[in-house]
Amino acid sequence: MKRENICAHFECNKRIRNDHFLCQMHFMMWEDGFVDQCPKCGRFKSAIYELCLDCYEGQQVIPWEPPTAIKGKVHQPDIEHSNVWTKADQGVNRFFVYILKSDDGDFYVGQTRELRERLSEHRDKKTKSTSERRFTLQYFEIWPTRRPAEIREAKMKQLVKDNPRQIRRMIIGFHDLIKEVKME
Repeated sequence: MKRENICAHFECNKRIRNDHFLCQMHFMMWEDGFVDQCPKCGRFKSAIYELCLDCYEGQQVIPWEPPTAIKGKVHQPDIEHSNVWTKADQGVNRFFVYILKSDDGDFYVGQTRELRERLSEHRDKKTKSTSERRFTLQYFEIWPTRRPAEIREAKMKQLVKDNPRQIRRMIIGFHDLIKEVKME
């Protein structure tokens, strides 16, 4: 009897094709850098943790063997990072990825641990990349650590270049959500 192929993410039990190793959702997260392999059991888990939860808790886990070769990731956009941030990031549990829009319709994507402070820097023309024009906040997301925020920022910057219409959809959806929260 042929064994069913199940997504290799430690929390997922979705059936997948025999030539795949992750379900579509977890595969996209893996390509984006949000999912990686547990070094202990080989299954996949959130990239912000060192081990999957089962291995972390000392559960007896059968090491995962891929039913197919794990294909390489697609090209990752360039991620901006500064080692100066590492010390200041200690103890911080939320990071923001944000989109600003200029008066002439251009988008700027950034990430920070202090959104209000960063917006003030943009407004006061202390940021070289936005100092020539006036920008307003259009959208933001919150991430638990710097690394996924950096990855998301890079992906959104690529989206601004490749598909600005998708950025506009994200902003419209965000504004609709804010209106809903305000109960307007």
